[in-house]
Amino acid sequence: MNITQHPENTVSWIDLGTPDMETTTAFYTALFGWTVAQPDSNGYRLCTLRGHLVAALGPAEDAGAPYWTTNVTVQDIRATATRFTNLGAQIIVPPTRVGTLGHAAVTLDPVGAPLSLWQPGTHAGMELSHEPGTFAGISLLTDHCAHAAAFYRPALHWNSSPRHTEFRLPDNSIATTSAPPAKPTAQRSLWLVSFASNRPHADAERARQLGATEVRQDPNGDVVLRDPTGALFGLTQHAR
Repeated sequence: MNITQHPENTVSWIDLGTPDMETTTAFYTALFGWTVAQPDSNGYRLCTLRGHLVAALGPAEDAGAPYWTTNVTVQDIRATATRFTNLGAQIIVPPTRVGTLGHAAVTLDPVGAPLSLWQPGTHAGMELSHEPGTFAGISLLTDHCAHAAAFYRPALHWNSSPRHTEFRLPDNSIATTSAPPAKPTAQRSLWLVSFASNRPHADAERARQLGATEVRQDPNGDVVLRDPTGALFGLTQHAR
């Protein structure tokens, strides 16, 4: 799916802070066929597939196992950050201008899951998604689904199912909920990023050959793994 802009309050960008850039670059390049650009002055490296932006890799800044960061597009990042604070979230990095690209903020929601906000300037976010090797969705790993639902409904207008087993985002995508991540992930809760695959089990085997470890297989055929540096990610069946 080619993308030119992302609706407000939907996932627009993903990036991974890694403690071992070379290992991480080699892994995702081999697994997904990405082209990883040379680092900018901050060590941030854009990843493309067939010339289209799909993700980025950068130096790890948090303690514990690295994790894929979910970035949500908002129209007014300062107003959204204030709303997050009023609803019980922590603002780890306040809204900050990133040159002409846009404005960014880093938050920790009330159940302990990191989530970043992005107000776009010249950088709108991902240019491809829901194709093999690209972003396919997110799911919340937590033991506190009801608490999370009570936050995200007013914070980002995400509706939850009656049992809080999934969220519906404004673009009608579905984000499920499930058990929290096992150690060594430091966060109490975490947004898991999944990538589309034509053959999740075959790609999971390929990932293991490249140094990943399998965490679980879900009944729907999705697979959750840790990459060679410990970052969780999912593989989900691509709908042709």
